Amino acid sequence: MLQLVRGIFHDVRTLSTKEFTAAKLEAKQEIGKIAKASVSLGIGAFILAIGVVFLSLMIVFLLERYTTLPLWGSLGAVGMTYSIIGGIIVLIGKSKAAGAKPIPEKTLRSTKEDVRYIREKATGH
Repeated sequence: MLQLVRGIFHDVRTLSTKEFTAAKLEAKQEIGKIAKASVSLGIGAFILAIGVVFLSLMIVFLLERYTTLPLWGSLGAVGMTYSIIGGIIVLIGKSKAAGAKPIPEKTLRSTKEDVRYIREKATGH
């Protein structure tokens, strides 16, 4: 009986160490992917922002020249349009982020299976 209990504790220690290591590795891999993607997204967003500023100024001056809107009215119209579009995009992003799961799912599932195995082994089933 004592040998069985020692074996169970040894299995628990071994499995918990392996699961902890697997969770760290999985988290490190995901963080690395996120970091690489973030750099590309950041550079792309910056360049895109510069382009949007210049195109926005072009639209403002076109509106001012070819309509009856004064310069301040053209700036307001373009600014309002971008504000509405930006608000819609933020709401879409917020709804997508609500479904994100930062928990390492594979490791959690594996740990539950290990706990079930140890429980069955300890009870003799």
